[in-house]
Amino acid sequence: MKYKLAFFTSTRSDMTIFEPLLNEIKKSKNFEYLLFVHGTHLEKKYGNTINDIQKHNFKISSKFKSVNKLDDELGLVKSLEMTQRGVNNIFRKYKFDSVVVLGDRIERLPIISAAIAYRKFIFHIHGGEITAGALDDQVRHMITKSAHLHFTICNRYKKNVLSMGEEKFRVHNVGSLGIERILKILKGNKKNMNYINQVILTYHPETLDKNFSWNKNFSKIIKALDNFNLNVIITSPGHEKGSKKQINFIKKQIKNKKNFSFVKSLGVNGYFDKIKNSVFVIGNSSSGIIEVPYFKVPTINIGLRQNGRFFHKSVIQCDNEYSSIKRSIIKAKSKNFINRIENMKLYFGKGGTSKKILDIIRKNLKNKHKLLNKQFQN
Repeated sequence: MKYKLAFFTSTRSDMTIFEPLLNEIKKSKNFEYLLFVHGTHLEKKYGNTINDIQKHNFKISSKFKSVNKLDDELGLVKSLEMTQRGVNNIFRKYKFDSVVVLGDRIERLPIISAAIAYRKFIFHIHGGEITAGALDDQVRHMITKSAHLHFTICNRYKKNVLSMGEEKFRVHNVGSLGIERILKILKGNKKNMNYINQVILTYHPETLDKNFSWNKNFSKIIKALDNFNLNVIITSPGHEKGSKKQINFIKKQIKNKKNFSFVKSLGVNGYFDKIKNSVFVIGNSSSGIIEVPYFKVPTINIGLRQNGRFFHKSVIQCDNEYSSIKRSIIKAKSKNFINRIENMKLYFGKGGTSKKILDIIRKNLKNKHKLLNKQFQN
């Protein structure tokens, strides 16, 4: 019998990262996956991205609604209640051995609590990272202390996990799954010069700052971009407090701007294709920090949301002010900067991450008692 791994995906970015691992499991003699879909995948205003999952021939084991209509703290908590109900039904109905958990989103916590109650192994991807401007750090570190195996994307993050008292045999630097996918896309593909003025903008709130004004800061970004002859594609912010109002604000801001467009979702393949053919990306998305550098495309990272992450040389940091954003755009477009990042060293892996993860899981499952019983490492 094959060892069953359960995957829960709630956002478009999940599948960008999970896809190489799921494809590797399809070929495996030792593993099979169960895929549970919820969150913004099932929401029309976020692009119904469950359709992308189905187009890529991934078998969906089950799906459930987990996004409350309210757009505030109460709504987020109610969404967690919906997630817990859906997760409870899945753990009761389906048989699987372990849960593969990605990153730091708050909707992961109901999955973790159920996994602990049912004594399932928890395998955590993207642990040890720091995002000082968001609530994600608390969630990520809670998952770390619950997980039985950790798969980090670079040595710095591996050291962070070890500093939390995790045993050495549990922590592995395997590189990024997203990078594994990108390397295949870039192989033999050249930049399409028809899109030379294209830019992608994704802007999320800084959730730790109660005085953070998303509307005010977003307006400054649009004002700065207006100074340049650029075709700006704005992608939807993720499901967080105020996201519905933010989407409406975006539409109003660009209503009469011909060179600005808003898309609910570009899809996994569409998103990477757009990055490959962009002048730069701008905003505060983790993708701009992790995946975009591998395209040798500049990232303008605004504000504190991603503060604490490792930045490649292609990342230009600026604050939430018009003048700072404008200077950063000029820098990102300059030949000197573009030439400088062309041969920069990359730190998030060289491919083969999926095989590494499955090999490590298989080896550690030989001693399930040791794997299940966590000890604090001094």
